[in-house]
Amino acid sequence: MDKMKVQILMSTYNGERFLREQIESLLRQSWKNVEILIRDDGSKDGTREILNEYSDKYENIQVYLESNLGVAGSFFELLKKSDADYVAFCDQDDIWLEKKIEAAVVKLEQEKGPALYCSNKILVDSTGNPMKKQDIRKRRPGFGNAVVECICTGCTAVMNQELAEILKEKVPEHAILHDWWTYLAASYVGKVIYDEQAYIYYRQHQENVVGAKPGFWGEVQSKAAYLRNNRGKLKGQLTDFAKLYQGNKDKDALVQNVLGAEHFPGTIKILWNRDMYRQSLLDEIIMRMLFLFHRML
Repeated sequence: MDKMKVQILMSTYNGERFLREQIESLLRQSWKNVEILIRDDGSKDGTREILNEYSDKYENIQVYLESNLGVAGSFFELLKKSDADYVAFCDQDDIWLEKKIEAAVVKLEQEKGPALYCSNKILVDSTGNPMKKQDIRKRRPGFGNAVVECICTGCTAVMNQELAEILKEKVPEHAILHDWWTYLAASYVGKVIYDEQAYIYYRQHQENVVGAKPGFWGEVQSKAAYLRNNRGKLKGQLTDFAKLYQGNKDKDALVQNVLGAEHFPGTIKILWNRDMYRQSLLDEIIMRMLFLFHRML
């Protein structure tokens, strides 16, 4: 099975602090037929020197030193360069467990047609030690979820070539992030697999903070703020999606219903729409309240 080639796509930006540890974890993967494509998005620190060091040392590491496009744009540029049987997204500051790629390919090999694999993750602090609070909730992937929420954290995502080719042909202008767009597209055209097992240490630090303020109301405030921060961005993403992906009557209608919630009577209609959903009850309630008060789009 190792004959199947996997390409790991990493976008870097001022990532010198954790970059070596991440690359070393990629080189330790149990799946041996791996290429690592790294696009630097205009770093000003020592990131490029580290990347050149590794590309000089390892034949399976290719580095592209480019100008700044932002996270989503950088990953889409990398995706255009991919040509492997399977393609994985990778952040610059995590630690991959040795079976990460192998676990994804084993799952994807069972699928026919476009397919996306994503998984749970182990939250660790800036020193790589697991945190006390971990996310163990069950996930229900689906298009109705993807229109309003992303459960596919990019650093856990692996896709087959069929999905990668579709994504290359339909690159958006206004994706919130590459992983959300990929989840949205995959759930429209094919299959999304969510693995409850975790094969990655997902680092939390000052530039990458998750979690909520203490207490119930603190959690409510944090979740509402996160959803509000995507206001405008969600509208742009779904508008792009409606232009690029068409042909499934029910899914097309859902996208239009969400976009129509910006104005009455669409606002009222979306409150009772059961085709879209978020993963937790609290998130669901907050989302629908924000739709009611025109704070989602």
